[in-house]
Amino acid sequence: MNPDKRIIIDDLTARVNASPFLIVVDYTSITVPEFTNLRSALAACGAQCHVAKNNFMRTALTDAGLPDIGEHLVGQTAFVTGASDVAGAAKAINTFAKASKKAEYKVAILDGAILSADEIRAIGELPPRDQLLAKLLGTINAAGSALARVIQAYVDKENGGSEEPAA
Repeated sequence: MNPDKRIIIDDLTARVNASPFLIVVDYTSITVPEFTNLRSALAACGAQCHVAKNNFMRTALTDAGLPDIGEHLVGQTAFVTGASDVAGAAKAINTFAKASKKAEYKVAILDGAILSADEIRAIGELPPRDQLLAKLLGTINAAGSALARVIQAYVDKENGGSEEPAA
């Protein structure tokens, strides 16, 4: 293999190894200014968008030990990777796709599992992480509060309804 090609493939392999996700997007008919806007939106959530030859990415994915998504690596393909926030990256792509009516998901790999275009689009429609954590904590707190009310009702019943605690 040509040493220049090997350098590109090794760089792609390092990028996919460092990222818990890989989102594959068709960028047909996206203009350079639009693509720059997409890259800026992705950078704001800690993700990067790369364009590479499909064969180079196919080899990089094999080298990284990731699932084979070769049938999706056709046409004009952009690859999105990031440090951690797959939902933020998917949300940025969703927003861009709705505004421009252009970029379309092909497939994604999340922690070694292959996701369809619909599945990664759904991840992008989730509320922000802070809201999800607040809902989770609210649910946990509600269960604890309900348990405390049941215990208090039992204590009140045992005391015969008196306001003073039992001695």
